[in-house]
Amino acid sequence: MNEQLYWKEQMSTRGIRTTKQRMAILHVLIEQRRPLSAQDIFFRLQENNPRLRLSTVYRNLNLFTEKEMVRKIDFRLDKRECCFELVSGEHHHHLICIDCGEIIPLDCPLRDYQRKISQETEYTILDHTMKIYGLCPRCK
Repeated sequence: MNEQLYWKEQMSTRGIRTTKQRMAILHVLIEQRRPLSAQDIFFRLQENNPRLRLSTVYRNLNLFTEKEMVRKIDFRLDKRECCFELVSGEHHHHLICIDCGEIIPLDCPLRDYQRKISQETEYTILDHTMKIYGLCPRCK
């Protein structure tokens, strides 16, 4: 099944009406495969969707976040607004360049450690996040 169809079905399952604008927003997130700000998404869509408004992008991203299709991530250290990424696949973390804002997903190295903590403390661990900040090779 292609990803566009998968996310269209996810909208339907969650009671979200499918619109061209919503599909266009999801398409950008699918194609980019990295967290993007609402403005990044808006700029990528504006040329082919001149009637699209930034407020529409924000409203739909907030709806997708509320319906757990999109994750909102705060990368405040890099002085950018929050970013959004699709909730799909494996749990992961992020490597962020503090100069240019490049964001790279990283595999989670904490699965075994999380299990160990849970066993030792009897906590039911629900989630964890890790953001690593540095300078990318271009910005060094």
